Amino acid sequence: MKVLQASIYFFKSTIREKSYLFWIIAFPIILLTMLNLIFSSFYKVERINFNLYLLKQDGTFSNIIEDVLLGISKGENKIFNLKVFKDYSLRDKLIRDLKDGKTHAILEIPENFDNLMLANSMFQFFGLSSPAKIKIYSLNHNASSETTALILKNIFQRMNLEFAKRIRPIKEYEVESEIVGTKNTFSYIDFIFPGTIIYAITLTSIFGIGVEIAWYKESKIFKRIYLSPLNPLQFFLSFFLSRLYIILIQVFSLSIFCKFIFKSYINPLSIPFIGYILLSIFTLSSLGFFSASMAKNANSANVIAQIVQFPLQFLGGIYFPVFDVPWFIYWFVLINPITYLSAGIRDSLGVLASPYPAYVCILLPLLFGIFFLTIAILKFRRIEF
Repeated sequence: MKVLQASIYFFKSTIREKSYLFWIIAFPIILLTMLNLIFSSFYKVERINFNLYLLKQDGTFSNIIEDVLLGISKGENKIFNLKVFKDYSLRDKLIRDLKDGKTHAILEIPENFDNLMLANSMFQFFGLSSPAKIKIYSLNHNASSETTALILKNIFQRMNLEFAKRIRPIKEYEVESEIVGTKNTFSYIDFIFPGTIIYAITLTSIFGIGVEIAWYKESKIFKRIYLSPLNPLQFFLSFFLSRLYIILIQVFSLSIFCKFIFKSYINPLSIPFIGYILLSIFTLSSLGFFSASMAKNANSANVIAQIVQFPLQFLGGIYFPVFDVPWFIYWFVLINPITYLSAGIRDSLGVLASPYPAYVCILLPLLFGIFFLTIAILKFRRIEF
């Protein structure tokens, strides 16, 4: 009961400061808004049909395929913007266009396709099969390109089925898909939401815990607190709870703003997301207590906070993916707990698949938090207030 009452007292004392409220509540929302307004246009979808290159020779069967594709490339509800090429020497140029984003996929019907189809039909009588291969070129991790390839595969499956109904169950051709590159597409508001959540928690943990407790040390307030009914453990627990209230307000306000103002598809009530939020609070709060234990006064705690905060944020992937960095920077990315927290939160919300296994995203931040909290506890035990 004493812990709860003390935590409410610390919480009320904090929210009385308007400047503090601005930085911990309003500023993360402003930051989210600014980042979204600046970068969201890069990921705006402007059309729902797909660009498709068709590389073919004239022939009975290849013309049938072309007619089918032309039929769904007309009118207001067309699926494809189709361009037909009949020069196979252009293959490399078309693939470059695909990588440059000028088309979403390439459908290549092989040369002598009619002869291959007829030969395969004859081989069927002898129990042999050598299907003519139709190749689809697409980009990995590009939603439009992968969707185009999937639509094409479904079209050919349907054509195979219709052919089997009319003649007999034979497979005249098969579709071979080849990924020729990688391109990431995502909604930036969904991507930046977890990053802003982590930023807000970091702000409260490092400054709201680290700097403020260091100020308590410097001002000899601990001596008066220890004369109260609270013992040291109860004090730190109540102080942590007061910051937990603030963090919950931050998460709630950011979630509401993102969900209803920017119409994000994230689900802040999902159990994995809540679990990662609690893990983030524990890990980053431990870092705040650690910085408070190491600092001699509030100024040194503020310096430590500034030095620690920016590398953790910018090399933790909370604002943008971190890749292709020099090795001496990449090692910091790998030991940065925010790297795994941000990846885990995005994966839990279905925003972006984590490049790390789930157990790594949980275990490493947990060990990080335990390590620094242990050091902070040992350090505080040696300090005479």
